[in-house]
Amino acid sequence: MNRPAKLQKLTRGIGLITISSALTLLSPGATATPSKNTLIASYSAEYSANYSGFDIKAHHQLRRLDDGSYSETLDAKSILGKIKESAKFVVNEQQQIIPYEYNYKRSLVGISRVENQVFDWPNKQLRYAKNDKVQLVDLELGTLDIVTHKLQLRRDLKQGKTVFSYPVMARDEPKQYDYEIVASEVLTTAIGALNTTKIRRIYDNSTRETVIWLATDWDFLLVQLSHTEKGDSHQLKIIEGRVNDRDILPLGSTEEKEP
Repeated sequence: MNRPAKLQKLTRGIGLITISSALTLLSPGATATPSKNTLIASYSAEYSANYSGFDIKAHHQLRRLDDGSYSETLDAKSILGKIKESAKFVVNEQQQIIPYEYNYKRSLVGISRVENQVFDWPNKQLRYAKNDKVQLVDLELGTLDIVTHKLQLRRDLKQGKTVFSYPVMARDEPKQYDYEIVASEVLTTAIGALNTTKIRRIYDNSTRETVIWLATDWDFLLVQLSHTEKGDSHQLKIIEGRVNDRDILPLGSTEEKEP
């Protein structure tokens, strides 16, 4: 596997329509005005990694927009180029995440790729565009995208659930993403020691392994990721972060409180 492809896998391990027109594509239940208990914690975090001698920096952010919808973005940069991944979604009164747009842009060693997904819920179709090619794909209710399924995993952990299985539209293909809890672990990070929940993605073969550490006391924010495939391995580690406008603090800090 070449280096640009490896960088793409690392960053994935973390539009064509406007918000007003997008909301008209959602089911009636999805367009309900968000109530107080539908609020999702905002966050921003900086990460670092080193792969094959190249330093990688990444910025991950989730913010609530003025209209009540949400935007989650990941920006990763290295000497090879840059990748930007983003998702837009709403949360309805039934506490369901309803994605309506996903974007992916990559420019590495002079090669560019642009992907876009638009979720047309009334017609149960996904409009998938890759560079200049567009196709329509059947869409099942409850399907998430690459970004929002990770957010749903964090929400399920916060609610104490123990089964983690999500239908995901990966590019133009529906897939099932499954995870399991490995352990609770105090992890040493650049911030300091943090309580974490260690999660493993379940694959249908033994050639890949993805392990994720989520900050238990900080809305299960990603603090470390380790991916191994065909003998190659790399890690993504948090440098600093904020949840609901509060700096993430290490265990033992006198200011530490659950957000």
